[in-house]
Order: sequence, then C-alpha cells, then structure tokens
Amino acid sequence: MYTPTLTRLSLLALSCSSVVITACSPAAEPAAQASSEASAPAQEPMAMAQTPFAAAETKMHEAMMAATGADAGETWARKMIPHHQGALDMSEIVLRDTQDAEIRRMAQKTLEMQTGDIAELRRWLEANEGAAAGAAATGADAENPFMSAEAKMKDAMMAAVGADTDETWARKMIAHHQGALDMSQVVLRESDDADIRRMAQKTVEMQTADIAELRAWLDARPAGAVRPAAG
Repeated sequence: MYTPTLTRLSLLALSCSSVVITACSPAAEPAAQASSEASAPAQEPMAMAQTPFAAAETKMHEAMMAATGADAGETWARKMIPHHQGALDMSEIVLRDTQDAEIRRMAQKTLEMQTGDIAELRRWLEANEGAAAGAAATGADAENPFMSAEAKMKDAMMAAVGADTDETWARKMIAHHQGALDMSQVVLRESDDADIRRMAQKTVEMQTADIAELRAWLDARPAGAVRPAAG
C-alpha cells in the first residue's frame, strides 16, 4: 500500500515541475517578442528628418508661401526668388559633402544658373514696382493660382530621400525643378507680360533639361550604392 502512494506523489511532483519548466521556457513569450519586433523602427537609407537639407527646405517653402504680388506675373516672380534660393542653399550643402564629380558639376551649374535667374527676377520687380503698387489692394485678396503646384512640390520634396546625401539631393532637385515647371506653366497661362512669359518659358526649358540630367545620373547609379561623403 505504501508503494502506490509514493508513485502517485512522484507523478504529481513531476507534473508540477513540467508546468514550471514550460512557463519559464522562451516558447512561452512569443507575443512579447513579436510585439518588440513590431515596435522596432524600420531601417531606411536616410530618414527625412535626418537629411542635411531639412532646414533649407523649410525656409524655402515658408518664404514661397508668404510671397504674393498684385497679379499672377508678380506673384510668380516673388515666389521664384525663394524657390531658386532654396536650390542655391541645397546645392551649397551637397557641394560641401560630396565627392562625386557629376554631382559637383550639376550643383555648381545650379548655383550659377539660379543666381542669374534671381538677379533677373529682381530687376523685373524693380522695373514694375510702380505698376504693381496700383493693383496691390485687389491682388492681395486674390486666390493664389500656384497653391496646388506649391503643395505638390513641398510634399514631393519632403518625401524624396536617397541612400546618401548625393542621391537625396538629386531626388529633391527633381521634385524642386518639377515645381518650377508646374508654376511656370500656370503663369504662362495667366500672364500677358512679355518679360514674365520669356522668363517662365526659359525656366521650363532649363528645368526640364536639369530633370533629365538628374534622372540619368540616378539611372546610372548602382542599386544600393552609398558613396562616401567628403571628409
């Protein structure tokens, strides 16, 4: 009678030990482990907030949104100045960081072209200041015909990132130049001013060529390549 009792106690002890071991094993924590993995941040080549262009972009977008004129022609001119200044600021940044010869060439060309465009726009504004003042009261309350193009450009630029500074600059410049194209098409439709139309048409032609050049550089870049920044 003694032996069966001992056997039953032994079996009960073994059963309890099995429960304890199972509860403490790694297999008992799949939900917690899955939750931890799900909450881990996704790995991206370069997060938007970490790009060296963030401050220049923000400055450009804010200045463009604040720039208005008496009519579509003057508004376009005033918006294109901070637009081009944004390209200058971003090109200065990539020239500081890059070792890529093609990126340096395109960024330097951007500096030269956009500096000339800003000077031309300012000359037009100085020459037309008197005429614009007479219509400023009505123009200030007019609907901004560039609103959609500006918003589209801002979203595209903020979303454009690459594996490194070079690729990020190239992708942002494509969105930047496309914004200039879209806004120039608007002013070509809205304005009768000969000089504005000439500058807008030149912008369309130059920025279209720049976009093609940037895309060619991206297409020739090996997938996943990360080029070292200048040290």
